Amino acid sequence: MPPVSENVLRRLELPVLRRLEGLLQGDHKSPSRGDGLDLADLREYQFHDDVRRMDWNATARLGAPYVRDYIEDREIPVWFLLDMSPSMMFEGVSISKHSVLMEFTLLMCRLMLSRGNRAGAMIFSGKIDRTIPVRGGRRQLLQILNTVAGYRPDKGPSATDLKHVLKDAAAAIRRRSLVFLVSDFISPLDWEKDLTALAARHDVIAVRLTDLLETRMPDLGLMNFQDAESGEQLFVDTHDRQFQSRFAAAADAREKALQGVFEKCGVDVVELATEDDVMDALVRFAALRKHSLRRSA
Repeated sequence: MPPVSENVLRRLELPVLRRLEGLLQGDHKSPSRGDGLDLADLREYQFHDDVRRMDWNATARLGAPYVRDYIEDREIPVWFLLDMSPSMMFEGVSISKHSVLMEFTLLMCRLMLSRGNRAGAMIFSGKIDRTIPVRGGRRQLLQILNTVAGYRPDKGPSATDLKHVLKDAAAAIRRRSLVFLVSDFISPLDWEKDLTALAARHDVIAVRLTDLLETRMPDLGLMNFQDAESGEQLFVDTHDRQFQSRFAAAADAREKALQGVFEKCGVDVVELATEDDVMDALVRFAALRKHSLRRSA
């Protein structure tokens, strides 16, 4: 993939960014008034308040639960955890999931940096292979995009270990941040506790990339398939109706299990299919997220 240049960034005209800008005001979750270090006030505990803001001395003294409000830190760091595993290179219906990842990162990172936030990235395949520390400015956006464009995973099959990735990310990201986890989540579902731990400290948004051919198998006749991550091969007759039904049932079961994990972990999810318009999907998500944040405030 060719390097990303300033000319590419100039194609993001202000009207495009403004479509998201208006919707993403106050886009990250604040436990109370804000997530800064300056104490603003003490008030009685209310449903949905973060228990980590409890002031136990005031609670004991006043005989009722009290929480601390802080002055909000608007310039929250933004991290992009970017899945570059072999399954992301799959190109079925239209373009690859990797291309959608690039477009999402370009749009969201540009928007966040334009608002004064600093952004960083962690690129992973089987594990975190590259970390770009948080910085601001257009050069940082170019560095992130060109690092992603030029990244080449280790040769040979390599299964994504999300459990390890999330654990390492939680250890590396010290300050409360807005974290975009961009992946197809093709990995064993053994990372629920690790995502929950990351979401307890940070505002985590899961960006799930999908391709229609991963959920519904068309009639292509006799085909030899290879798992991009494990290297396992399977020769199948896609004309077989029973095979198509089993394939769809397995995909639906995994979909249900994955959504259940996201709900338990308390993270918001952006669903991006390879045939979707990324900007339209982000605008819809931003509107829903803003509504949900108002309801939980």
